Amino acid sequence: MTSDPIPELAKHQFAILSIETTGISPQHGDQLVEIAIHTVNWNGEILDCYETLVHPGKDISGFQIHGITDDMVKNAPSIEEVIPDILSRINGKTLVAHDLDFVLSFLKPAIEAQASVLIGICTLKLMNKVAPESGLRRLEQICTYFDIDISIHHSAKADSLATAKLFSILKNLYLQQFDLDVFLKDLLTIIQVNNCPVQRNLYMKRSEAKNIANIQKTKLYNVLNRLTSSSGDTIPIKQYLNVLDRALADRILTEREIISLVDLAENYRLSKKQVIEIHQEYLRKLIRIYLLDEILTSSEMDDLYLVAELLCILPKELKLLIEYEKTKIPITTPGYQKQLKSLAGKSVCFSGHLSSKINGEKIDRELAQQLVKERGLLVKRVVSKNVDYLVVALAEKFSAKGRKNRKAIEYHVNVIEEKIFWEMIGVQVDD
Repeated sequence: MTSDPIPELAKHQFAILSIETTGISPQHGDQLVEIAIHTVNWNGEILDCYETLVHPGKDISGFQIHGITDDMVKNAPSIEEVIPDILSRINGKTLVAHDLDFVLSFLKPAIEAQASVLIGICTLKLMNKVAPESGLRRLEQICTYFDIDISIHHSAKADSLATAKLFSILKNLYLQQFDLDVFLKDLLTIIQVNNCPVQRNLYMKRSEAKNIANIQKTKLYNVLNRLTSSSGDTIPIKQYLNVLDRALADRILTEREIISLVDLAENYRLSKKQVIEIHQEYLRKLIRIYLLDEILTSSEMDDLYLVAELLCILPKELKLLIEYEKTKIPITTPGYQKQLKSLAGKSVCFSGHLSSKINGEKIDRELAQQLVKERGLLVKRVVSKNVDYLVVALAEKFSAKGRKNRKAIEYHVNVIEEKIFWEMIGVQVDD
């Protein structure tokens, strides 16, 4: 430290640790099941937050306290796998924890070989020093005493955040009673990690673990595991999607529907990976339809989450699919709201094959109908007196060949070229 420590203290950082475990004694085999580290500066501002469940390598006891079950940690990283993330986040900082000795008793075996010292600031001891009259020990009690809210009790992340706030208060109380030099000498110990590893950012949060556990309990997930790991020669995407459309029409997958889907997959020797990819394609199309107006409403998001869960797709994977679709070129041409209002209720019939593309993908009949319906127009299968527009690929090649074309001439239906029609209803297609 320099003679004037204030500028240096402004740069100093603290690593606030909190853990959840299978029990109270690492000497008797208890293990870590969750860890959270908040990095804060001298002013208490949060600079980084890391949290993850940890696979303990044994069955979990005491889950009634912290709510972490065996199913939740089944896919979580081991302590050895998260050591780089722990070491990189405590390196060059001062450790802070409530009952630091307890926390370090679980961490020492894994990290002490690479850390020069493993000491720091214990908020329990600091509390006894600045407010001995309170007689409080537990984190929840002390936080209540100082009016600090803990959003979720016995959650490493929530406890770490609460400890960070508590430390800021206790530090200020300490400095009111003792000199800054005393604080620097007695409490400010910087951890130095030898050959500090690079952060891997390997983690599994509680919410993700619960989602995975819920999906793994579904009937569809169980039967998907019956599928082969090797791929077949043909992939009947349309056939599978058609069955999926019928099954998901009511947003319920019955046991019979699940068996039908898996039977179809087995008949074509689809692997589990291929089926999941088809499920993602189904969800991607649904996202694309909902994004036609460039807005995802709350009801649309609810439906996407429901469909994703039914198809064994995790929320984080759904978010990635949504972000991917959002980054594509907008489908709707701006400034057509007034024109679309005048077209609302008009009827459209398509003749022949469609040729236009959106973002390099050809518009099929299914997408064409969705594009039209989203804009308030009606789709007709056949041409009648009630049809307002007959859409054709090229107007200059329009002839009386074909039943639809003859009916359009007979009923004086407006014949419009496909590309002009898309422009008219505000759909941006490729040049």
